[in-house]
Amino acid sequence: MQAWSSDETPIHFIEGRTPLELAGAAAFQYKQCRNCHQLGGIGGERGPELDSIATRKTTNELIRQAIQGGGNMPTYGHNLSPEELISIVAFLSTLHPENESPAQTADVSLNPTN
Repeated sequence: MQAWSSDETPIHFIEGRTPLELAGAAAFQYKQCRNCHQLGGIGGERGPELDSIATRKTTNELIRQAIQGGGNMPTYGHNLSPEELISIVAFLSTLHPENESPAQTADVSLNPTN
């Protein structure tokens, strides 16, 4: 993609974030994710809004989606360094309403004695 979204990330998405999460917010902007995805109603409309993505996808699912793409999203594994991927996923993992927990993988025990 050659386009650049100059829309600023709404402040409530970055307030109180850790340095890693802030790096992810910056990488999210720099890697042009906002051209397709909205935050706070601002950004592209090709992909889904991400205001509460962490309630729908676990950390591992976010990693897989970024690397492999899927649906309407192209693959970005070849465009992201491991550090960028880790920081973007750390940022996206914070995107859930305060009163809702992030998505979690079901913890199913295979031990028949339980």
